[in-house]
Amino acid sequence: MFRWVLPVVLCLFAATFGGKEKPVFSDEIKEIIQTIHDECVAKTGVAEEDITNCEKGIFKEDAKLKCYMFCLMEEASLVDDDDVVDYDMLVSLIPDEYYDRTTAMIFSCKHLDTPDKDKCQRAFEVHRCSYEKDPDLYFLF
Repeated sequence: MFRWVLPVVLCLFAATFGGKEKPVFSDEIKEIIQTIHDECVAKTGVAEEDITNCEKGIFKEDAKLKCYMFCLMEEASLVDDDDVVDYDMLVSLIPDEYYDRTTAMIFSCKHLDTPDKDKCQRAFEVHRCSYEKDPDLYFLF
C-alpha cells in the first residue's frame, strides 16, 4: 500500500494554481486515487455530496464522512497499528513547491488529533481545521 502514499498526499493537500482548480494527474495516479476513494466510500457508506461539500467549507457532522477521512489516511499507509497518523511522514512527501504552505496548515491543525477522541473524529477535526487555515490549498477526493 505504500505506493499509494504520495498520490493520496498530493490529493489531500495539493496546492492549486488559480484557486480551487484541481491539478492534473497522470492516468496511473487517477486510477490509484479512484481505487482509494471507492474503497473508502464502500467501507464507510459516505455520500459523495458530503465529500464534495468539504471543498466548499461544508463539513457535515456525519460519522460516515468522518470515518471516510480517516480511511483515506489509513489506506495511504499514514497510520500506525494504534491508529496514530504519522504527520512527519505526510509532510516529508510534500513536493517542494507546496511544502511551506502545507506544513503550516498541517502542523497548525495536528494538535486536534488527540488520543482522547475517536479516530474518525480526530481525522475530521484535522481536515476541517486544515480547510479553515488554507481553503485554497485544501481539497478532498
